[in-house]
Amino acid sequence: MTVKEGSHDPIKKKEKPIISPFPLYKHYPSRFEQIVYQTYNGVENRMWPVRPLYYGMAATAIAAYHWRNPSNYLLNLLPQTENVMLETLKITVLSLGSAYIPVFVIRRFLKHFYFSYKGFLFDNPKKPSITTRIWGIVRAVLSFCPPRLQSCERLLPTQPVPNLQENVAKYLESIKHIVGKDELDLITEQGEKFLKEEGKKLQMYARLYSLFTTNYVSDFWRKYVYLYGRDPLLINSSVAHVDLFRDAPAMRAVRAAHVVAIESLSQMAIHRQNYKPLGDGLLCACHYDNMYAVNRVPGETIDNLVNYGTSNHVAILLKGNIYKMQYCDDRGKMYTLDELTKIFDELFTRAELEPQNGPLAHICALTSDRRDQWHQNRRRFFLENVKNKKALEIIESAVFFFTMDEEDDWDYEANHPEKLDNFMRNMLTGNGSNRWADKSLNYIMNKNTRCGGTTEHSIADGSEFDHIMENFVYMDTKVFSYKPLEEQQKLLSNGRFAKEEGLKLAEKLQIDLVNAEMVTEIERCRVTAMTAGQDVDMATTVYREWGKGRIKKCGCSPDAFVQMAIQLAVYRDQGRFVFTYEPASVRFYRNSRTETLRTVGEESCQFVKAMEDSTKEKSERIKLLKKACEAHVNKNKDCMIGKGIDRHFFVLYVLSKGFGISSPFLETIFSQKWFLSTSHVPNVTGQIDEDKDIDFSWIGACFGAVTKDGYGICYRFAGNHSICAHISSYHSAENTDSHRFQREFIKALNEMAEMFE
Repeated sequence: MTVKEGSHDPIKKKEKPIISPFPLYKHYPSRFEQIVYQTYNGVENRMWPVRPLYYGMAATAIAAYHWRNPSNYLLNLLPQTENVMLETLKITVLSLGSAYIPVFVIRRFLKHFYFSYKGFLFDNPKKPSITTRIWGIVRAVLSFCPPRLQSCERLLPTQPVPNLQENVAKYLESIKHIVGKDELDLITEQGEKFLKEEGKKLQMYARLYSLFTTNYVSDFWRKYVYLYGRDPLLINSSVAHVDLFRDAPAMRAVRAAHVVAIESLSQMAIHRQNYKPLGDGLLCACHYDNMYAVNRVPGETIDNLVNYGTSNHVAILLKGNIYKMQYCDDRGKMYTLDELTKIFDELFTRAELEPQNGPLAHICALTSDRRDQWHQNRRRFFLENVKNKKALEIIESAVFFFTMDEEDDWDYEANHPEKLDNFMRNMLTGNGSNRWADKSLNYIMNKNTRCGGTTEHSIADGSEFDHIMENFVYMDTKVFSYKPLEEQQKLLSNGRFAKEEGLKLAEKLQIDLVNAEMVTEIERCRVTAMTAGQDVDMATTVYREWGKGRIKKCGCSPDAFVQMAIQLAVYRDQGRFVFTYEPASVRFYRNSRTETLRTVGEESCQFVKAMEDSTKEKSERIKLLKKACEAHVNKNKDCMIGKGIDRHFFVLYVLSKGFGISSPFLETIFSQKWFLSTSHVPNVTGQIDEDKDIDFSWIGACFGAVTKDGYGICYRFAGNHSICAHISSYHSAENTDSHRFQREFIKALNEMAEMFE
């Protein structure tokens, strides 16, 4: 068939319609409106998949029947009275209860079958079991009544406490290629004693505790791993990200307006529960509430997360000053992109005339201090000063903290990788005084409009961060696409338009230098944070030879393949196998976070040794690689169904401390440091076709190495065309070098792929 020029090509894929991932609200809700929709959401979340409207209709119909038939069997079972009010109440309660019976039955069925069943993870997709097919039919039926963000939260099962004996055996298996024989024998002896003695009692306590909480791990995890931590948040706890391969050309005010508009809408969508849940509600979604307008308040011994609900302003750091900028007017009308652009234009013009110099320009440095010291300074310099306390409240209640950086050399250029290294490192560390480290989310934009961010990790984990970022990218590139630069320029007039139209301008926060000690503390914190940032050794990798598509053709899981490449690289870099951490999702359970996937095992070590053995044939290496990848996938599935090792032992360790029980086995486990900390950033929405729109591929994220002599590696697949992997370590460590590891990693990827040619 010949297709004439200009005619429709029947083979060509249809363009996906551009649909916003959340509503484009025009109005900021009043307090009354918030109460109304929160009440409705609370009712719906307790009734889904039945809508409150249908339940109300059923209850009304039943009540009408009882009024028309006052002598029916059900009413006769209840005491009869002559009081009209009591009779009305009786019929109302009976009608509401009767209408809820089918709702209750449906929800029990969903809770104990649909949400509890995990067999589909292990079935052959081509020949699923009968149970899996039934489960699939239920899922198809539920698609006609899609849940809201947290509609399924109460239906998710509680995370199970794993079998103690199995987990001890798994742990010993995971370390046998890492520790020496004498140490392994000692730990094995400790494990056997643990099973016979203190382990039984601690396991019983864990099972009892799990009966009285939504998740036996999560509260302990957030409290003892994050909130009790006294180290500075930046680098040690925070996660950073950068934007796309190439951003659309935009004026600085226009790009800033996009960031504020998108994130304010995203915040409101989460608060209203209009965010589409991942996995159609199969995955836990309770931690989304902590993404915006949340502040980690420092304490002397433990921090506290304060959630301000939905907020109508952002805090902006520009030229050393901090500003409050509302994204709506005083009557709640949301500003358009053009109006926000004009407000930013006025702010940039004004800031050029009133830059902040001296200690106050570095006020944010105080938040980068150790948590106990920042707790004291926060009280002395802010809470005890009326003006500073008011400014602090505005900053801490903001949707996010937005830094306008003065650098202009952040970028991704294949021929100048040092630009991306600097970009990513700056997102993680800041410059010593340009992050409000307590905020759940910091956005940073430089003069050339490159944008990234820093996220406080105690609030949530990777899946929430990924979801937020993918929605941001889609909104920024598809829904709110940029106008030509000529049209953008027409909106800018040195702030004149914003003033003429009566828009609410950004308000400069007034902060006083309380005393000389405050000046000293600001400078100390700035220098300390800057020194820590300069110690970070960052090697960003955008591997453009191929992506996950080629790995799938090799018959391997893309994540497992990259993990084996990392194992091969670290073995060559360090000459040994090391403790390796990869987070695995346990989102199938209520109020869940992550589990540790221990990458090192018998299969991975055999593969690495085969790659280093010149006598091994290519076919044998391929066989061992596939076996190692399969083992990795199976470990991941075990973690997904609550059979992981480390969170279980973590809870037992916390309980042992709480009950004063000595456990040499648990002490040994938690004295072992994760030399290699890795994380895979998955694509959770699939909204952007990264093979078609290569420039719209997200470069990814990074985090600091967990140990001072180790590595941190964060990677993602940019469609089928690239692998983005960002490696961090510390210059002060003599045994690590991020760029050296980067070379070994790329070499490993190439060697492994070439085996399949």
